Amino acid sequence: MLYYDWQFAERIQCSLEEKRECFDLIIRLRKYASIIREEGFLALEEELKNIDDEFLAISIQMGIDGVSPELFRDIQERRILVDNCKGKELLKRVIIAEAMASILSEDTFKVFHYKLLSYLGAHGHRWAKEQQLDLIGKGR
Repeated sequence: MLYYDWQFAERIQCSLEEKRECFDLIIRLRKYASIIREEGFLALEEELKNIDDEFLAISIQMGIDGVSPELFRDIQERRILVDNCKGKELLKRVIIAEAMASILSEDTFKVFHYKLLSYLGAHGHRWAKEQQLDLIGKGR
């Protein structure tokens, strides 16, 4: 399990521009979450062919395979630790893992957003507000 302590906080630091890229990733994950809620994980099977990010592709594949939220989190967090990611790469992987665990746990759309935006600090909530994101999941 990842330990969210000061050492973790130092390792996950990245520039504002990199955080903005991760916000765009959250928008993409939000689209996937909406599809999964409406149609199930299998609806993303074709999309897997277009996903270049191996960590994201494996995360979606585990959802398609029906991996439990607990096992998913255990596997992907172990991978994050073993790969010794830092900066933007760590932030991206943590956001992906948190998003997929949230989807697998069937969290509400609002909880999904709160969890993911928390990794971007005040910037994430401001960007979400600027884009007038629907936090309850009515739109993709």
